[in-house]
Amino acid sequence: MISTHGASCMRLARAFDLVIFDCDGVLVDSETIACATVASVLTRHGMPCDLPEVLTLFLGRSAKDVTEHYVQMAHRPLPLGFVQGWRAQLLEAFARELKPIDGVRELVEALEIPYCLASSSDEERIELALRKTGLWDLFEGRIFSTTMVANGKPAPDVFLLAASRGGAAPGRCLVIEDSVSGILAAKAAGMTAYGFNGGSHFSVLDQTQALVEAGADRIVGSMKEIQSELAS
Repeated sequence: MISTHGASCMRLARAFDLVIFDCDGVLVDSETIACATVASVLTRHGMPCDLPEVLTLFLGRSAKDVTEHYVQMAHRPLPLGFVQGWRAQLLEAFARELKPIDGVRELVEALEIPYCLASSSDEERIELALRKTGLWDLFEGRIFSTTMVANGKPAPDVFLLAASRGGAAPGRCLVIEDSVSGILAAKAAGMTAYGFNGGSHFSVLDQTQALVEAGADRIVGSMKEIQSELAS
């Protein structure tokens, strides 16, 4: 875990020109909710699975990855209403249960360098999640979605888009990610990647070691740890 202060904090902050946050599992504690919904939907459509299995397969991946997996494994097209029913169930669950990750607002408001969000989720879902958790005002106009690029994570496309739009060289970007696919994407983009394991889904399936093996430059467990480095 990170423990730095004083002049070392300021040196590290100057090492980056842009901080790029993932959304699900980093800004909002959504991954347990989202993956439980996927497990429910797949099981309902004849492909029984549980939460740890879905976390292993789809954490940090796009909805397209889920639907392609279903078609490939079930050897049939998507059932009628599959996507619509899944989305409705997910949004209802978000409305009931979704909360921000502790310390996000304090960290973002303390940042003295530019920041943005780059997510595998679509823009509508991102906006809903941020509004529900009271974070929309911090990220409006700073959002990059997998729908904006040709390839989702673990490809680097969305991170490279964020860096380009932010006027930052990839090597001067810090990515905060909770998934293996996100860490792989950040490293493929040539960026520094911190693996964040402070979301509730790590209590269901601890993928900390997998983040390290994917290339995470360090592991952080709270927003306060990141703030101690990046905020003066």
